[in-house]
Amino acid sequence: MAQRAGKRIAVFLAAAMLAGSLTGCGLLKNTEIVFTTGLSGDQLFKIGKSVCTLPEAMIYVMDYQRQYEGVYGVEMWEHDFGGVTFEEYVKDTIVDQLASMKAITLLAGDYGVELDSSEEERVSEAADAYYGALTEDQIRYMDLELEDVEALYRDHALSGKVYEEITKDVNTEVSDDEARIITVQQIYLDSPETAQSVKEQLDAGRDFASVASAYSQNSQITWTFGRGEHDEAYDEAAFALENDQVSGIVETADGYYILKCMDNFDQEATEANKVTMVEKRRDELFESVYEQLVAETPSQFSRKLWEKVHFADWTGELPPDFLAIYEQYLGE
Repeated sequence: MAQRAGKRIAVFLAAAMLAGSLTGCGLLKNTEIVFTTGLSGDQLFKIGKSVCTLPEAMIYVMDYQRQYEGVYGVEMWEHDFGGVTFEEYVKDTIVDQLASMKAITLLAGDYGVELDSSEEERVSEAADAYYGALTEDQIRYMDLELEDVEALYRDHALSGKVYEEITKDVNTEVSDDEARIITVQQIYLDSPETAQSVKEQLDAGRDFASVASAYSQNSQITWTFGRGEHDEAYDEAAFALENDQVSGIVETADGYYILKCMDNFDQEATEANKVTMVEKRRDELFESVYEQLVAETPSQFSRKLWEKVHFADWTGELPPDFLAIYEQYLGE
């Protein structure tokens, strides 16, 4: 369960990152930008009592450098990305993800969560595997010690267990009807007069797909979806249909639809949707706890220290994949 939670927390951290930036929009709302006061040495930021050092962040820097340079090349770091360079955007992403994870570990004491001896052993094994694969030049460039790697792997594992503990009592019961996935063909039209004319042709026996191809103003004819993904009127009409049944004209905020049900219960997709719905419930509960933590926890960030980091400064061989090693030792 905790290992599965580790993957869920990764999804949550990605979503949290998109919601705002520690250094920009304020993922941690009480952030104080500092240069020396409150932080010392290689401390990059502090959230409550949780500290992230620059060597820990450099692990992520090198991971992102391997990921992006392997696809786009070294020239893309200065590319404009919505008013900031791509390097600035990725650096903000790194700090956001690390800040979210460090914040989550603060909840461990409140919920009585800690790593057991087996997990601690695997943290050490993962750290040995990563650190042991580094060259002397890589270690010197990142100013990295084995303890830094262990700390970061430990925080990853601990944040996953915190997520599991907070969400353990979420209701996992989802009915077939709640999770039902259906497939329909649709004809979309922007006027009631055209919709009425098309409906008359269908009532006269014309093939639905042929009429849709000729008249629909949306090129996609076939849609597979669950409840809540469309306008309420559209949903109500679609989920009331039996197989091969054609709806009346459905008026929505954006136009007019005529629907034909192709499959009113995709069992395999419905079962998968049940899992997704439970995960959504868990994420929503966890997010409510996390947002309260963020609102109440002061933080500090050393912009001056972070501004010294540039992807182009490293041109040698890149280290192994940090998170891939985590999955190897601490994943499922």
